[in-house]
Amino acid sequence: MGSDGVFASARRVVIREIDASLTRVDEEEADSLIGLITQCTRVFVLGAGRSKLAVDGFAMRLVHLGLAVHVTGDTTTPAIGPDDLLLVCSGSGETPGVVSITRQAAQAGARVAVVTAAPGSTLTGQADLVVLLREYSQDHEPSVSTQFVGTLFEQAAFVFFDCLVMVMQRAAGVSAEDMFARHTNLE
Repeated sequence: MGSDGVFASARRVVIREIDASLTRVDEEEADSLIGLITQCTRVFVLGAGRSKLAVDGFAMRLVHLGLAVHVTGDTTTPAIGPDDLLLVCSGSGETPGVVSITRQAAQAGARVAVVTAAPGSTLTGQADLVVLLREYSQDHEPSVSTQFVGTLFEQAAFVFFDCLVMVMQRAAGVSAEDMFARHTNLE
């Protein structure tokens, strides 16, 4: 614990762990994911638990960028097809419902991109593209986090997706005003 208190000490650990995880994201994987997102007709996002919260937040920002996006499982989700992308966020890569839906999307001809901490998982075997987002300690030790299991992956996923949004926004020349104009007005 730091001399400035337990919260400050915990904050430093969390921020260092997120940084350690994100510094190891493969730049080519991130670029390839952006390419898939921008080349498809529609993006469908999928996750469970806190991973779903991270990917749903990304879906919102993609809408703000002007893309056609659907959250898998919502009552208004249309059929997925060959011109579409299913973007899956799963730390374990083994969540049964997520694996099943991913298989259905692939059978429908959709491209599949998986953001996961688990190379060699069932989901990575179904993916056209895998982005590894591994957990690291603040001291850069692989697969070691001070936080409760899976927490670091979910935090890093949220920040990773926000980094992608920033890159996509700049590349497309989308202004903050353009994005805000697409923000919901039903609040």
